[in-house]
Amino acid sequence: MELRRDLSLASLTLTVVTGTIGSGWLFASYYAARTAGPASLPAWLLGGLISFMLALVFAELGSLINSSGALAQIPLLSHGRLSGFIGGWSIWISYLCVPTIELLAMLDYLDSSLPWLTQDRNGTQILSGGGLAVAIVLMVFFTWINLNGVKGLARWIDNLTIWKLIVPLLVASVLMLLSQHWGNLSIPVTIASDPSAINAGSGTELVNAVGSGGILFCLLGFRTAVDLAGEARNPQRNVPLAMGLGLGISLLIYLVLQWSFLVSVPPEALQQGWSQLSLGQHGGPLAAIALGLGLGWMVVLLLIDAALSPSTTAMAYLGVSARVSWMMGRCNLLPKSLGRVNRHGVPDVAVVSSLVLGCALFLIGPGWQQVVAFLTAAQMIALAMGPASLLALRQQLPQERGHFRIPYPTALSALAFVMATWATNWCGRTALEGAVLAIGIPSLLFALHNWRKRQPIETKEGLWWGLYLGLLVLDMELFSKGQPLELTNLAHLAVLAGMALLVLPIAVNSALPEVSPHALTHLGNDPPHLG
Repeated sequence: MELRRDLSLASLTLTVVTGTIGSGWLFASYYAARTAGPASLPAWLLGGLISFMLALVFAELGSLINSSGALAQIPLLSHGRLSGFIGGWSIWISYLCVPTIELLAMLDYLDSSLPWLTQDRNGTQILSGGGLAVAIVLMVFFTWINLNGVKGLARWIDNLTIWKLIVPLLVASVLMLLSQHWGNLSIPVTIASDPSAINAGSGTELVNAVGSGGILFCLLGFRTAVDLAGEARNPQRNVPLAMGLGLGISLLIYLVLQWSFLVSVPPEALQQGWSQLSLGQHGGPLAAIALGLGLGWMVVLLLIDAALSPSTTAMAYLGVSARVSWMMGRCNLLPKSLGRVNRHGVPDVAVVSSLVLGCALFLIGPGWQQVVAFLTAAQMIALAMGPASLLALRQQLPQERGHFRIPYPTALSALAFVMATWATNWCGRTALEGAVLAIGIPSLLFALHNWRKRQPIETKEGLWWGLYLGLLVLDMELFSKGQPLELTNLAHLAVLAGMALLVLPIAVNSALPEVSPHALTHLGNDPPHLG
């Protein structure tokens, strides 16, 4: 039984929006401001540019490969089973973490009203026993919604996403109108006696906000349209449109929110600069500002939204993570049982597996900002395969027509690959090395397992991943801040761009001579088939 194509353009667009506006709108403006101050506004534009470049690449791929779980399907199709596992595993682990982090953010935000939800452990707020029970119950509820079919999931998402569009814009507008502390826009990140010290790190602060400040984490929700392509009506048209519309709407909302946050913070809270801003009490940074303005109704509204927005995002990602593991199970990259579909056309084993693993992650309990840096690094590594696969598939399928095609594919793919490489580096050393280990060790085990069973996995075609990840780590150890060969910002960008432009043609030229027969392909208007 195949997945049902029940998602309209509107539902697919709203799924992108709800995958983009979750806990991010409650926290990202705060962390971005602390990291970059007024430069957080151009940081959002830079993050939006990177996201749009990657979205262009995946718009063509998503309209060509109309299968759910396509983000894992893409490298499998172009480069074989090892690449398929690496790409699929990268995106799966990042997806699995999203429901967990969204619910952690929700419960942390509600802690001011329900203090029994969390407890302090060595200065870090973690879930209490009661909070853990609430989180697990919510995950079970979201699983039940997902198991009842994509139509039911879409109805929940459609209704709740309208709320998610209205509330952030209302909050931002009211705070901006009542505060108007325009002088905040001239306050530096750090107050220093030496003016040159203020300006010296402005470039670093901007890119740090993009990578580890949560900006890219917030804007990468466009990829949900690709993973739900197998359940979309007219995917050749609707997938690219949903990605562009959903990303554009989300970026506009985040820009308005950031502008509003910058001008609504009380100036007396910025005497030591933006980096020392502390608004974590009273239910979160936005609620703290609202409380200071005497807006009790807004605090209540924010607390309600703190329950609804992250919940909707968690619900959506529980579904899309299951589609990735479902596809990997169908293609023998993970256990075959994950490829089962129930009477509602839902991959039930994959959904339940996402539930179990997501609940297990609650026991880790790290902070929001720390997790988003790791997630962003893992996601950017997974998305970096898009440009390589696009150029390879253009060569493998020269006659394929009838789907969305980007102009100047070589130039745009190269630019997207360079930007993905920059963004991965901006996530920071700890996040990058953690992501490489989380991807590299399972990939090595996968290779060894198949080697013992004498099953071909197209090792040569997948070696470019090792080169790419190795160069990322080598650069971090040699040229990043505090390392032996530390470079200026511009020089470091040039080195990273050179690395990317070295790896990309190697990746393209190492592709299979024709598309992999192991893929669960659904190309263009062709019916799906399992090779």
